[in-house]
Amino acid sequence: MRDFFQFLVSGITMGSVYALIGVGVYLVFISTRVINFAQGALVQLGGVMALTFLLSWHMPYLLVFFMTFFVAALAGVFFERFLVGPSGRSGVLSSVLMTVGGFIFFEQMIYVFWTKDELMFPPISGEMPLNLFGVMVIPQAIWIVGITFLLLLSLWFFFSRSIYGSAMMAAAEKPEAARLVGINVRAMTSMAWALATGIAGVAGILIAPITFAGGSLSAEIGIKGFVAVILGGITHSMGAVVGGILLGVVESLTTGYLSSGFKDAISLALLIFILALRPQGLLGGGRREKV
Repeated sequence: MRDFFQFLVSGITMGSVYALIGVGVYLVFISTRVINFAQGALVQLGGVMALTFLLSWHMPYLLVFFMTFFVAALAGVFFERFLVGPSGRSGVLSSVLMTVGGFIFFEQMIYVFWTKDELMFPPISGEMPLNLFGVMVIPQAIWIVGITFLLLLSLWFFFSRSIYGSAMMAAAEKPEAARLVGINVRAMTSMAWALATGIAGVAGILIAPITFAGGSLSAEIGIKGFVAVILGGITHSMGAVVGGILLGVVESLTTGYLSSGFKDAISLALLIFILALRPQGLLGGGRREKV
């Protein structure tokens, strides 16, 4: 039973990161109906940028979080304004293909300006595991779950309590009606991209002490975020969170009880399973219109 809880904690830890990546995919999708396949590369970009801020510029950890979020958000806005947005005039498929090109661009940028090698990333507060009721938990896992919770709570507050969040959702749901009431739909789309890519940068900081910064994990981590949001339901606001945690737990239990060789295979198996039996995801459903 102790092993089960150990695997459960590991799964929730990685699932929290998958949830953040999936939330970014969800934000872009609801605002543009485009799947952003560059999200994984932006996570890795956030990790290497943060490492530069931390070790080369000697910034405190808290400032590193804000700087990484800001720079990643700027990269997302630039990417949407000058590449994805214009390509969308030819259809959604062109925009999706542009995000695939963006993945290659951001990954190659990491290789050119940093390295292809995996880089050691210092954890936020040490590496000595804590014994919590017989389960060994590394401090980084607590930071990952805690920061993920704070980010999700902030997003909930932003969308449910702020005028900008309400305007963004209105622009995503009914763009033409939003324009009629004076909402700048273009600006709201850019804001959605900024939030999505900024969150990807923060996810890169959180996961880097566990999986290293840089390297060639962009595709793998991007696929996990994509599977998370499809599993939970890409049209539901909590879909990425539920899907991410579930994916992380199933992945951890499979690795622990069977073999680490199934770690990546289980993600694709879950994706095929959910698309075959419930394409709208676990939380997804039919859209309701108010008359």
